Amino acid sequence: MTKYKLNIKRDLDITPNWNGGNEYFLWLPFGYRFADDLVHCRGFDTLAEVRAAARRDVIECDCGECAQHERGAKV
Repeated sequence: MTKYKLNIKRDLDITPNWNGGNEYFLWLPFGYRFADDLVHCRGFDTLAEVRAAARRDVIECDCGECAQHERGAKV
């Protein structure tokens, strides 16, 4: 089993929020998904939430789309 390692430059999109803050979107590379749902992208309010989810909630994925690509390739 290969554990996911957060790469902020590759996997994270930071966009301005309507209220002046930022929104963080974590785009998991092929071969990984979030444990509670078959999704490969999720939004967060803080960078601390992103880091915690990357450590705690990311597992390997074997869905059809991930199976067609090399593990770790950018979406």
